[in-house]
Amino acid sequence: MNNAAKLPVVVGIDGSKHAVHAALWAVDEAVDREVPMLLACVVNPDAKDVEREYAYARHAIHEAWIAVEATGEPVKLESTILQGDAVEQLREASRLGQLICVGSRGTDDSSHDARGSTAAALAQVASTPVAIVRRRHPHKPLTDPLWIVAAVDESPGGSAVLQTAINEATLRKAPVLALTRWRSAVTTEPDDKRDVRTRLAQYLAEAREDDDADVQIHALPISDHIAGVLAQSANIDQLVIVDANDSVLTSEAVGAEARKALRHTNCSVLVLR
Repeated sequence: MNNAAKLPVVVGIDGSKHAVHAALWAVDEAVDREVPMLLACVVNPDAKDVEREYAYARHAIHEAWIAVEATGEPVKLESTILQGDAVEQLREASRLGQLICVGSRGTDDSSHDARGSTAAALAQVASTPVAIVRRRHPHKPLTDPLWIVAAVDESPGGSAVLQTAINEATLRKAPVLALTRWRSAVTTEPDDKRDVRTRLAQYLAEAREDDDADVQIHALPISDHIAGVLAQSANIDQLVIVDANDSVLTSEAVGAEARKALRHTNCSVLVLR
């Protein structure tokens, strides 16, 4: 195992219930990767009472720690307290891990319109993949096999999105919906850019031929805009995966319109890098 594979799953903790939900969601990720979970809390060094800030941070980490331990899953826990701007410090913390998970809302989201803005900002600048987690009742299993949605195109990032969707579907025992955005016509000529199309076609054929296939997968063509799709399907999705290299799509997936559509759902967003 190389050093990158040993890096922890980082979880941003701020004392909110949404941060605890993010930690609980991250348990499966850490266990599956066989790596520790690092609980990271950021304090404001310019606060009037810095000691109180640190006491609050320790309490917030303790609450998340206890919640993770209560799952009974074999995950090693670590923690750290950082000083400074929440987005900047979590961006630095993301360099310490292979994935960073944050709640869809946090204590720094002061206004109704700004709910989720800290997580959205982090998704745009982090060094590693960012999971913005939404789980209304994290201690209850999802009653239906909600979809893993993957925004797939012909870029190298699109290939990574498809593979991650398959991995997440296997981990979470869910079907995959591939939202395809092909830029060119189908061709039979070998071309690395179209490898993702070949792989997707193979997955689709396997799913059609075998009802007991490891992953059930379906495909649907979409335009460049994903916010409308999320608004229509938010209640039947559990995870939407996009490529950070597609800045327009990422901005839509974590933007205000998508956050509003997903607010009262169990649909998380994973931004890959």
